[in-house]
Amino acid sequence: MLATNVVGTRSSAAEPPMTVVLMADTDDDDVDGRADGEEDALPVEGRADLVALDAALDGATLKLGAGTGKARVWTGTRQVPFGSRVALGSAWQGLTPGRVELTARLKNGRERNIVLDIRGVAMRDEANKKVDLAKSHASLERMPPAAPSAQDTDALRAILELPDGSNDLDATVESYSASGVKLDALAHVALAPTQCPETIPNVHCLETAPLRFVVDDVDRAHPLVIDRSMRSEVGGAIVMRSGGRKQAIRVLGPRASDVGPIGRFKVRIRTHVLRATTGGAPAIGGNDAGAIAMLRAELALASATWGQCGVSFGEASKLDVAVVDPPARHLVSLGDDLGLPASGGEIKLRVDGKPVDVVIARGTSIERASHELAAAITKAGFIVTTSSNARIMPGAGNSVDLSVKRLNGTLASIDAARRDAPLTTDTTLSVRIGSVDPADGIEHFGDMDSMSGTLEERTLVKALDDGDPTSVELVVVPYFAGSGRIGESFITGDSPSMRNVVLLDRGGIRARRSSFTLAHELGHVLLEAPGHPDDYAIDTPTLLMDSDASDSSPFGPRRLTVAECARVIRQAGPTSRTPLLVPWPLAPISLK
Repeated sequence: MLATNVVGTRSSAAEPPMTVVLMADTDDDDVDGRADGEEDALPVEGRADLVALDAALDGATLKLGAGTGKARVWTGTRQVPFGSRVALGSAWQGLTPGRVELTARLKNGRERNIVLDIRGVAMRDEANKKVDLAKSHASLERMPPAAPSAQDTDALRAILELPDGSNDLDATVESYSASGVKLDALAHVALAPTQCPETIPNVHCLETAPLRFVVDDVDRAHPLVIDRSMRSEVGGAIVMRSGGRKQAIRVLGPRASDVGPIGRFKVRIRTHVLRATTGGAPAIGGNDAGAIAMLRAELALASATWGQCGVSFGEASKLDVAVVDPPARHLVSLGDDLGLPASGGEIKLRVDGKPVDVVIARGTSIERASHELAAAITKAGFIVTTSSNARIMPGAGNSVDLSVKRLNGTLASIDAARRDAPLTTDTTLSVRIGSVDPADGIEHFGDMDSMSGTLEERTLVKALDDGDPTSVELVVVPYFAGSGRIGESFITGDSPSMRNVVLLDRGGIRARRSSFTLAHELGHVLLEAPGHPDDYAIDTPTLLMDSDASDSSPFGPRRLTVAECARVIRQAGPTSRTPLLVPWPLAPISLK
């Protein structure tokens, strides 16, 4: 509902002028790329900063005295030129800061003086460059707490532009989420005199300290920056209020990078929490509801962290989290060691109890042998998905996995023909059945087989994979076998066994704000980078992709560089070979 700030209501020749406070409408509430004050027609969303005319002006004729071009009047979607009658429901719109003087001839024949006090909001970065509210945006802080510095390219100074003689100079800066929820506020923010971004007669300016828009309360509450930091969200908005009026700027990725300004992108992520046993407790959370809540909270933190690059995983509370049992023994792998061709022999299996026998000739390649086995399994009445794995370091060739499903799409169960019999009589072509046993830890890859993953990892992931390389698969397991491993990732490669996959154990969840394990492992996928910056350069423990940093303070591994943000756009953006990022246009926000 539109409101007015009116002083004086008596109708007499001596009464003071009706004073209305407006804000120059230079933001973009309808997110069409143009300032609302420059629009020739305003949709409903673009009218957010209009102020209703007082009911006493119904039927009045407005005559403009001083302040041409600083304000206009709307009735619905139609502009009302000065000198015309205005109707009930019409509204003021400020265009530029300053003072406007009008005379209203009321329908009863009396005249009433009106003064429009039009304020403005501008933003300026630490390089003293104006940041346009409609055509540019704010960005999340990528520097640790420190004194104001020209190196901080994300901090913005909010500037209040005031007509000379304006009263009520108090100002508040607020942040809102993309869904319109108020996240944070700096009430009665300190203002200091400053030079206005543009010289406007009879207008002076006050500015805030450089404001930091941060992803969480840990960064927000550091004593060095507590009075100028506020929790914010990519896709959300920063709002400055004064005199009961407001203007906003949206929050996106870095304003400048090697790939240009970065907007907002969304990553489709499919999430799974593995039970320790069939029907047993999930890896985290104690029960299904707890697992879902815990993983959503972790995803929210990871999404907020990647907001530094304009990347989001969507609204965490709405993310689908599946709690799943360990998969059946659905996968048989050929060549899962040295990748040697066949020397001749027979493969004997049972699929859901049905015997499958295949004779493999001497010299048959792994690919040909897998094709013959797949044909035999298909003939027995099953669906087979064949996938070639990357060659491991000591391997002569690639291994090939066969995942078997029933005709109804559920996983089949593969066993040896007899309990005491080998799967194959071939002495060089290895045949192995994959199984997943979370109770004794998931066997993780090492340096020699990191490119393909272990048989247990592949059996787990290929049971859950949707076959879409443009989505990220996240699987939380109880724990990894051995010690020291709390997260793994598989990235797109020239011949990937698994790609765009993250495995995380409960230790990775517990590490949370000290290691940001989930955000870190997702970083390997988004950056398509298997290594870490400190593997070949200076160790920087404040960077998210540092390999060994662990610190829950604002100086821990939580920062992303502009160069990394640009790399994500190149490697995973809409024009990459495997586009994980989908452009996520802004939507209007209802700001109360």
